[in-house]
Amino acid sequence: MAVWQWLLFFICICVKVTQTEASSWTIDVPSSVKGLLGSCVVIPCSYNYPNAKVQTFTGIWTNDGNQVIYHPTESKMLEQYRRRTKLLGDISKSNCSLMIENLQQNDGGPFHFRIELGGYNSFSYLNKKVSILMIREPNAIDFSAHEDIKEGQPVSASCSVFHSCPTYPPAFHWSHSGEQHFQAQKLHDGQWKATSILTFRSNRTDHNKLLQCRVTYHGGKHQETSKTLKVKYAPVNVKVEYQSDVNEGETAHLKCSSDANPVSSYEWHSETGALLNKGQTYTMSNVSRHSEAVYCTAVNEEGRVRSSTVKLNVLYAPDIKSSSKCFSERGKVMCECIVESRPPSMLHFVLGDRVVQNSKVQTVGSVTTGTLQTDFGSFKFVHCLANNTLGNANLTLSLPLVDNMQNIFIACGAGVIFLIVLIATGVGVVKKCRGRSGETPTSDLGIMKAERSVELHHYAPTKRKEDRKDMSCSDIYANDHVYGNTDCDESIYNNV
Repeated sequence: MAVWQWLLFFICICVKVTQTEASSWTIDVPSSVKGLLGSCVVIPCSYNYPNAKVQTFTGIWTNDGNQVIYHPTESKMLEQYRRRTKLLGDISKSNCSLMIENLQQNDGGPFHFRIELGGYNSFSYLNKKVSILMIREPNAIDFSAHEDIKEGQPVSASCSVFHSCPTYPPAFHWSHSGEQHFQAQKLHDGQWKATSILTFRSNRTDHNKLLQCRVTYHGGKHQETSKTLKVKYAPVNVKVEYQSDVNEGETAHLKCSSDANPVSSYEWHSETGALLNKGQTYTMSNVSRHSEAVYCTAVNEEGRVRSSTVKLNVLYAPDIKSSSKCFSERGKVMCECIVESRPPSMLHFVLGDRVVQNSKVQTVGSVTTGTLQTDFGSFKFVHCLANNTLGNANLTLSLPLVDNMQNIFIACGAGVIFLIVLIATGVGVVKKCRGRSGETPTSDLGIMKAERSVELHHYAPTKRKEDRKDMSCSDIYANDHVYGNTDCDESIYNNV
């Protein structure tokens, strides 16, 4: 073989060996990464080296000027990178990822990696350099949430951001309580996606409230976003607004209100359930004490709820009931006056020209009852007077006739008895007088009676008794043609 042939063969062998060896020194790094100023950035890196028995591994990062920004020996590093850079993972397992904290504007690079394999070889990956693109503010938050929800349904909201520091991922804070789940997703070129998912059960109190997601990055920067929740729910707090006191005959205006989403429509019903009107307001004309109680019902697509029943406080002047009366009970006369009014009335009884104090007054609701028990004398009527702030009323009550007739009968009976006693006494006196005169005419009976009375006053009692001992009934009436046949009771005279 010629000399030139040997030379060509030797060159080919050397080139082949060099290519094979160089092809074993490979590295996988992105050409650039994004980094948030003030935060941290991680340059993902993995390398390969030829198969060899290696005792020690030394990973080094340098800039374009071959200035060391990372070395296991900190004193060999540039001052401004000390305590800010470090390798992540195990360098002996081909992990050459670099983290730079408190990222500054002059940290843009480019940088490259160099590996020193103790007892074998060293290699600088100059053809694979990495630059850092500085971001002054974080990218906008990707916020997702269902805004229109129904009360009681589960709600799921998610909040996502991009970052380049997986060692210290962003922290998420929600304005609503609930169950949170964190997800981390690795993207390309050293970018990561962090997502927080919040789940909770909706309530009507969430309606029109902001659901806020706040993200805080390593280094202190933060951002936030929010959405207004719209919760559909059935009416609550259904109530009737009205002026409770209204005079009888006037007009009352009632208004129904509720808390609901969507907004309620309204119906008005009587206490018995009859539909009276539709609309938020209801007008009651010419109200009276007998007006029915009402309630309103709030209605929307989520349900219908009624208010409590409302009864107007109708004010009216006294009305003395026809059941008021006077009556006799156990020999006593009592009068009872029953008045219905609102506000309650003052009650008075008038007998003749004077006001008689009530024996008892009792008020139950709108009814006031006054009771009178007194000596009514010869009066036939008693007057009941009632008054309140709206007016007055009066009613004449008749005293019971039965009790008056009893009084008359008792008086007449006493008179008759007294008259009988007078007649009997008169007859006895006449008999005595006639017995003494013998022939005294009947027409002179009164004169003789008076004379006899005078005469008797001139005698002492003992003497009159002695005179009468000599007289008998037959002697007194012997010559009396009127009373001659009348029996005589001697005791009457013996007691004169």
